[in-house]
Amino acid sequence: MSATQYFPIPPELFALAGETVSRRVSRLPFLRSGVMVTGELLGVAMECLNAEFNKTLALRTPRDAAVKPDDGLDCCIESRLRIPGKTVVPVIVEVLCSAGIAETTEFLDRRAHRPCKAVRLLPPWTWDAGPAMSSAVKLPGAGHDDDASSLSWMSMCPVCRTGILNRVVGKQLFGIPHTDFYIECTYCGAKFIPVGTQFRLVSIATVRDPLWRKHLDQTFPAETWSALARGAVPGGKPLQLPVGKKPDSSPSPKLPAGSLTQLKDGSLVVPVGEKTLFFKPLKLNFTGAVRGDVFARVQKPLSGIMENPAFSHLLPTINARYSRYLPLQTGLFLSQLKERQDPFYREFLNMYGDEKYGAFRLGDSREGDRNGVLVVVVNRGIYAVINCTDTIRSMINETLGRILPEDCLLSGDSTRCRMNALLCNNKKEAAVFAYTSGDEGEHKRITELLKGFISV
Repeated sequence: MSATQYFPIPPELFALAGETVSRRVSRLPFLRSGVMVTGELLGVAMECLNAEFNKTLALRTPRDAAVKPDDGLDCCIESRLRIPGKTVVPVIVEVLCSAGIAETTEFLDRRAHRPCKAVRLLPPWTWDAGPAMSSAVKLPGAGHDDDASSLSWMSMCPVCRTGILNRVVGKQLFGIPHTDFYIECTYCGAKFIPVGTQFRLVSIATVRDPLWRKHLDQTFPAETWSALARGAVPGGKPLQLPVGKKPDSSPSPKLPAGSLTQLKDGSLVVPVGEKTLFFKPLKLNFTGAVRGDVFARVQKPLSGIMENPAFSHLLPTINARYSRYLPLQTGLFLSQLKERQDPFYREFLNMYGDEKYGAFRLGDSREGDRNGVLVVVVNRGIYAVINCTDTIRSMINETLGRILPEDCLLSGDSTRCRMNALLCNNKKEAAVFAYTSGDEGEHKRITELLKGFISV
């Protein structure tokens, strides 16, 4: 008997199946009944079913048949993934059926001459062999070139690292040349268009911040976007800007013409009503390297964290799928989820809780021991206005200049995380300016007026 011919699942269908399971069942990958359900397992199970003429396989291969029976789904998965099919099949079948990708049925085993329980791939999820088709599923020990996995990056958005990317056809983006399709994130609304064999980030709908906007209008291969989604760069090499793009080497921030003026001494001239205010530049002394995964150092056990009302909406999921981790330190639990590429770890963090942070202190400054108004400027825009009721030195050294692991959580301080990440990851383009004249009442009024200058 000839070997079964497995037609590789198209990358677009693979991405759609992963998103469907993530929406209707749980975010991939996830643990269920002791089985780790991954995109690889999902894709292989679909390929096994699709290889059959009627898209149907017995759940289990009969062990006591007089003649050698046809392989069931358990043997197919076991032979391809080298994992115990008897344990895996009940779980993956439940996931496929819950997601609306397959359905359970019964059919007559033509060799054993008896009915058996089976699973059938539903028609919308089947496919035919196509020319030069490459699989979106990577099997252990199999060789794959870069093109074979070109769309595997769609399982995690490289902008927000939370959503899944969808292929959108039949629509066009305003102001963008015609394309056959574009790719959109289900969470942040980021949109990518194909450029040859690469993809360009052309829009970020709901997340507007230089921490994520640094790759806007950049074009990279799929494997580079995939590495960015996971906080890495292929080969450890720095990313190259597209042809024609040059990095901004200006040592000091420049503000848009017609709004704020920067003097030769670095001060900002800010018109506020009938007054003109002068904001003095503050020198920041950075120490140490910029590091990520700061949340991994949270020492409090997961059970203690879950007592906080900020995490109450996560209790059902924790009790159903992660209850055995409750005695574990929260940081260790979250870092393990991230290593397994389980997006559930992001649910515990504030919007800026998974950025890279550094440490800095205020340098010599006459304004350090006063209170006043701080503005944080990145490149050409004001990104924050802070009213310091305490001393400016205390605000910078104790609040903005260092991030504690607990600050990264939902119950932490997202503003603190954002300011530190902005300043530490944009050292050449970012700066802090201070206005210290006047009383606290005036500082409050200035803070409210300057919010109109915030560009995002």
